[in-house]
Amino acid sequence: MKKIKDIIEKIRGNLAFKIFKGIYGFINFLLRCVLLILIIYSAVFSIVASVALYKAFIYGYNLYDGVESLKDTQPEMSRYMQALVDSNPTVKIKHTYVPLDSISPYLQKAVIASEDAGFYFHPGFDVNAIAEALNANKMSGKTKFGGSTITQQLAKNLFLSGERSWERKFKELAYALLMEHELGKDRILELYLNYAQWGKDIFGCQAACSTYYKKSCSKLSVDQAINLAAMLASPGKHHPNMRESQFMAKRRAVIYQNMFPKKDSLLVDSLRQLMAPPPAAAPAATAAEPVAPAGPTVEAVSSPGPSVSQDAN
Repeated sequence: MKKIKDIIEKIRGNLAFKIFKGIYGFINFLLRCVLLILIIYSAVFSIVASVALYKAFIYGYNLYDGVESLKDTQPEMSRYMQALVDSNPTVKIKHTYVPLDSISPYLQKAVIASEDAGFYFHPGFDVNAIAEALNANKMSGKTKFGGSTITQQLAKNLFLSGERSWERKFKELAYALLMEHELGKDRILELYLNYAQWGKDIFGCQAACSTYYKKSCSKLSVDQAINLAAMLASPGKHHPNMRESQFMAKRRAVIYQNMFPKKDSLLVDSLRQLMAPPPAAAPAATAAEPVAPAGPTVEAVSSPGPSVSQDAN
């Protein structure tokens, strides 16, 4: 009997050991699989993250490099101009680049008043303008209005295509912020005035002034500057000498109001220097009558306002 009991206990012990060994082996295998999966996941994640960071760096560097090159040089053609030529190889682009000090201060202010009245106040994008555009689009039921600033428009013209996508809007914003930081307001305005479209094949203010007024853009009158600025919203369909055009009449009225705001408006402080007349030659000083230095002029131009009668198309 005792031997039988010993045999039974031995069998039971071996069975328990085998069960324990089986469970241990399964758990060990499971842990090894989990560990292997974690190692593979970490390796794949590291590779993907490295590739993503590299692509992000190249993406950001290309944006920065494009803006950095604008500090001292200007492209022969903008992206928009190149797209126009690609779509119609027979088109003859009219474009002549001129520095900002060769552009009429009246045109500078008229364009700001037309396209981006808060140009000197925002960091490249205007939240209020975007909100107003969204509200106007909602009321009209169509996407007719945009809230793009001069800086954003310049970014789109120089670097981007005309496609409507979130990626393009992101690039537009990124370019705008970089240009504000790297170029400054005056350089941005100079580039905008030189690459804006003023006709189906006319780009830049100098080509526009030569075509429409047969003069240099440094010699524009206030009314001529307002007429040119008014057509920027639809340069392919309008020209500055249009009469009986309600569109142009409304644009002129808005531009004139923005150019000559009330004296307590912030726009006066921001834009008064653009309207200051060129300094007149001072008379020779004499001992009996010393010459006093001239002070700043707040109301530099007194004009009856933009004409509302325009040419028919």
